Formats: sequence, C-alpha cells, structure tokens
Amino acid sequence: MLFWPKLLTIAHAVACSVRPYLPLYLSHLLGFSCLDIAILMAVPLLLRSVSLGFWTIIVVDPRSLLHGFFMALLTAVGTAALVLILWIPPHASYAWYAALFCMVLDGLFYQPLGVLIDSAIIKILGDYKMLYYDAQRQWGQLAAAVMAVGIGWSLDDDHDFDTLMGTVLTGSMLLFLLSLSTTVQPADPSLLGIPTPEDDEEASTLLKDSIEPTVTTDSTAELVHTPNEDTLSDLQRPIYKNYKPYCLFNEQLSHISEEDASMIQRMASTTNLSTRYHQQQQQQQQQQQQNTGNQPRPTSLAGSESLFSQIAGLPPRPPSCCHSSSAESNAGTATGDVFHHSSSQYWATTASTTANNILEEEEGLFAAMPSLQLALLPSPPPDAPMLVLWPQYHKIFPVDETRECFHTIAPPQRAVWCLVISLFVLGTAGAMMNALLYIFLHDSLGIPMHMVGIVGMVTIASEVAARNSVSWLAHRFHLIGVVGSAHITLIICALTYTWLQPGHLAVHGLAVILQLMQALAFQVLWLLAIRQVDAVLLTADQYHRMFLRGKMSVLFNSIGPAFGSVLAGILVDSCQTEILLGFTRLFRCTAALLILNALISWPWCFSVIEY
Repeated sequence: MLFWPKLLTIAHAVACSVRPYLPLYLSHLLGFSCLDIAILMAVPLLLRSVSLGFWTIIVVDPRSLLHGFFMALLTAVGTAALVLILWIPPHASYAWYAALFCMVLDGLFYQPLGVLIDSAIIKILGDYKMLYYDAQRQWGQLAAAVMAVGIGWSLDDDHDFDTLMGTVLTGSMLLFLLSLSTTVQPADPSLLGIPTPEDDEEASTLLKDSIEPTVTTDSTAELVHTPNEDTLSDLQRPIYKNYKPYCLFNEQLSHISEEDASMIQRMASTTNLSTRYHQQQQQQQQQQQQNTGNQPRPTSLAGSESLFSQIAGLPPRPPSCCHSSSAESNAGTATGDVFHHSSSQYWATTASTTANNILEEEEGLFAAMPSLQLALLPSPPPDAPMLVLWPQYHKIFPVDETRECFHTIAPPQRAVWCLVISLFVLGTAGAMMNALLYIFLHDSLGIPMHMVGIVGMVTIASEVAARNSVSWLAHRFHLIGVVGSAHITLIICALTYTWLQPGHLAVHGLAVILQLMQALAFQVLWLLAIRQVDAVLLTADQYHRMFLRGKMSVLFNSIGPAFGSVLAGILVDSCQTEILLGFTRLFRCTAALLILNALISWPWCFSVIEY
C-alpha cells in the first residue's frame, strides 16, 4: 500500500485546518474590524497566483531530487508566519501591520504547499495518476473535516485560541518530517495493487473470460483439450463483461472515443516522455538532413534565395495555410516550374512534420515540467491550474505562426469571455458569502462554536460529494439545467441568510444545511466549467486547454476571492450601528451578483468552442 502521499495530504490538512478560524481570532483577540480582516484575507489570495507558478515551475520541477527539501523549506517559513500572527499582542499599535507582514509570508511560502504536494503525488503515481489521484487526496479531506469539528469543539466554551497554535505546530512538524523523508519518484505498481506483466503472461485481459476450450469426459476425470461446437462459437464472439476501461474515468465510451490523443498523452510518465522526446528529435533531424540533400538545385533567383536560407539556417517562410502569395500562382516559366516542384515538395514535407513537432514539443514540455499535468486532470483542485500562467512557461512553449496554421478556426470569443467572466463572478460571490461567514454565524446569530465546526465539516464534505456526483449530473441532465439549478440554489441560500435571526434553535440546523447547499453548488459549477473546457476543445492542443484552465483558476480562486473578500468587508462595515444589518446588505448584494452571473453563464452552456 502506498502510504506516503496519504500521510502528506493528512499532515497538510491538519496544519491548514486553522485557517477558517483566523477571522474569529483576528476579531476577538486583536480587535480588527471586518474590513481589516477582509484585507488580510485577500493578500495571500492575490500572492498565490504568483507564488504557485514560481515555486512549482521555476524552482521545483527542474530539481526533482530536491522536491521534498523545498516542501520542508516552505513548511518551515510558512509555519513561522502563522505562528507569528498568533503571537501578536492584543490591541498593539503595530498589530495590523505585523499581521499584514505575516499574511505576505503566508501567500509567498505557505500557499504553494498544497500544489507542491499535489505535484509530488502525481509524480509518485506515475502512469496511474489519472486513476488514483483523487483517492490519495480524499485522505487529506477526511482529516480536514475531523479537525474542523475538533477545533470548533475545543473553542466552544472559553474561546481558547491556543488550540490554533497547537494544531499548526503539530501539523507543520509532521509535514516537515514527511517532506524530508519522501522520495518523489514513480512508485512500484505493486504498491497500488496493480498486477505486473509477469502475473498475467498467459492471456490478455480481453480473452481471460473467453478462453475455456476444455471439456471433462464422464468416463475419465481427464481434461480433453478439444473444444466443442459451443465453445468454438463462444470463442468467435469476444466477451467484454469485465473489461470496461471507460468506467475507470467515470465517462461515457463515446466521449473517450472522440477525445484526441491528449487523454492518452496525459498518462505518460516522466521517464518515458523524456526518452521518446529525444529519440523523435534525433529522427527528425536525420529526416530533415535527407530531405535537404535530395532536393534538386534551383536555377532561378528565388530558388537561390530559398537555398541560401536553408544553408544559413534561417527560419523558413510560413506554410501556405497561414499565408498565400499571388506571385507564386503566376509562375509560368520552365525554371519556375522546376523550382515550384521542389519548393512544393519541401513545404509539403515541412507541413507534414509540423504536427509531429508540436506533439514532440508538448511531450518535452511535460518531461521538463511534469507539474503542468495538474492542469489537465479531470477534476483538478481549484488552485492547481493557475500555475501554468507563469511567464517562463510561455517562453519555453510559445505559440508561433506554424502552430497557429493548424488551428485556423478561431474560437467564438463571446463564449470564451463569458466562461472567464462567469468564473470571476463566481469567485467574487463565493468570497462574499464565505470570507466572514464564521463571524456572521457566531457573533451575529449566536451559533455555538461546535456548530460552527460542523459547518466547516460539511464544507469539506461538499467538495467530495461534488466531485463524485458531477459526472452523474453531466450524463443525465442538460448542462444549462444543471448550471441554472446551481445558480438558483445559491440565490436561495443568499436570500435565506438575510432572514436568519438570532435566538432560534432552528437557525443552528438551517445554517448547516445552507452551507452544505451553497458549498456544493459552487464546487459543482467549478467542475462543470472545467469539464466544459475538455468537452468542447476536442481539436485543441494541450497548450490551449491548460492556458484556458489557468485563466479560469486564477479568476475563480485568486483574483475573484480577493476582490470579493474586500467587498464583503466594505459592505459589512458600512453599517456601524449593528453588524447584522451589514451582513444583510452583503447577502442581498451577493444574490444580485449571482442573478447577473446566471445570465452570463448562458453562452458557454450552449456554445461549442473549437479551434
């Protein structure tokens, strides 16, 4: 059993379980206003969009052997920032600035830890990351749910926030030791319970259930290796009752059959990709040398100019699919015909090999930066795809004119913009509803801390439920129906929050139900948007998939939540007389924003985006 990824996710979940309680700590012990707290919560959200790509793509991927060391380093610095903010003296004049400095360190060092752990998991799983990645992360979510209830129960009576300090130190120390002890390399398939080729040498998976050609005679108990007529008819008819690979991905067979090579390409391991990339690069160089040597010597001035460009190593002109010249079509001389034949042969060879070059570039890119494969997982975490937006990635893998000529069909910009704007609005609305939610539940409604802990538990449980149910919803209902139902659920939750009043016992249970519904709706909308990218970009390459997912991730999980958190603080502090009136105004504005987003979501629910 492969237990190192499970332990890493559990330790990280324990260390991060105190984050939802930080607004209560800043409000009760340090006396910050809601706007001050909102700004402090927005700083690490903004910085994570830069720090994730820097530590993952620039620092860790080129130094795979030091992956565990860098995780331990970030754990130490990030833990120091969290411990420092919990040691700030109450009501000190420099308290807010010290807290701001701690949040900057948290955004630069502690926020990337989650993606680094996810990167370590897919590297350890190797070829089987598509099958076992979600199962490894569920252990961390289980630990986070248990810790949410435990911390809430410990704060129920005396508001002893020293529990937060002990939880951070325990989880971080465990994560630090595990990071130094973990070797990030592909694991043995036997640790995952996968049979090796030596265990199944006799027959393939397709024929195991059909090869039964032996019959037993009544007179003797010996086996006669003579197949009867019924057995022969069964052998001619293949049996697939146990072999259903598309069920492993929770997808329909038609979806995978129409998918391009990117689905299989994502399964390639780092070692195999690197080897194939170098072999194909050598073969391509040999083929180009042969084509250059076999070309006839051109006799025209244009042919001499083309020959000079080939000898000098200058980049050739773009193919005819990208640019066309009217002068070439008017060539009628004999020398022009000779040159036209040789030039056409050259450009035909170049065009036929460009698609292979693009595939080789992508394979080489994944071999050099395997963490980019996080952006191509079927159900990635909301913060993982944003690492592809680091500028160094686009310098290594540019989109040139040769690549663009193979994707001449431009995407409908209206649908793409609506998809991106919709994710930004969802991230903003999610932060407006959840950034100061614990303060609203405990200080405004008087809900005890153990019930607040249960609210945190159902938030984590909704993420697991959404990931397991989104495939079922997408296959049985129309996309616009699911998206519309999710928006209606969010609007109802936002308006119901405005009707809650303190002093009623039913408010406790209703708060848990509302949190479960709205957290499930937000997660379903995120997963549906990601699935929409994969479902409609069937002819696009990996670059366009990852880049669009990265933009969606940074808007839904970084810029949008930061903007929504600040906006929530402004709206709550606008009512100085009673904090409950400020939260009522906040949830009404959130409901209006969700109604607007429901209208923005229509184009990307109906449109098909193709390249």
